[in-house]
Amino acid sequence: MPTNQELFERSCAIIPGGVNSSIRAFKSVGGTPYLVERAEGPYVYDVEGNRYIDLVQSYGAVILGHADPAVTAALGAAAAGGTSYGAPTVGEMLLAEAIRDAVPSCERVRLMNSGTEATSTAVRLARGATGRKRIVIFHGNFHGATDALLAAGGSGLATLGLPGTAGVPEEAVANTLVVPYNRVPVLDDTVAAVFVEPVGANMGVVAPTPTSSPGCAPSVTESARCSCSTR
Repeated sequence: MPTNQELFERSCAIIPGGVNSSIRAFKSVGGTPYLVERAEGPYVYDVEGNRYIDLVQSYGAVILGHADPAVTAALGAAAAGGTSYGAPTVGEMLLAEAIRDAVPSCERVRLMNSGTEATSTAVRLARGATGRKRIVIFHGNFHGATDALLAAGGSGLATLGLPGTAGVPEEAVANTLVVPYNRVPVLDDTVAAVFVEPVGANMGVVAPTPTSSPGCAPSVTESARCSCSTR
């Protein structure tokens, strides 16, 4: 029986880093990634037969647990009718209606393939609708792998974004403002949209606090002047 180490090394020979999402490489925690063979309920099993309690649950996508019988039966029935058509379906309409009914603030729904695709589309939509360029994000929040949102803060309290990863040019984040999480920024008429994780999952599951007075938070225009003088 092959080990996790052997199969991971084999993966590294064909997949950059051996994984298809950087966080799965275990670089920040050390050790060798385990390769999942199967999963059931709250457990995943690796290729060596080890069982793990799965606290990830595909980042919430399988919150009912792995291989839930009702979900598995519905997936099988749907797959029997084909899986991808390149055309609209009744199913997507019904799903959009269900989301709208469950989320009072959601008036319309556009389904996407990933969170990255959703946020990059939201950036484009906000800029197109407002005619403004600037977007605001918060330190420690993650919104996918779109260039404009892969920004880190500079040296000021609230700064124009600096590239947060290799391969992102400065001009891609030139209109991204990074502000402290749990502080409400004062916005001006250059801002197209504000993006925030309600709970900061990628920085250790940091819950939001009751909002402070916006007057005590950094101003967009003030922070822009600050970042230009300190970069």
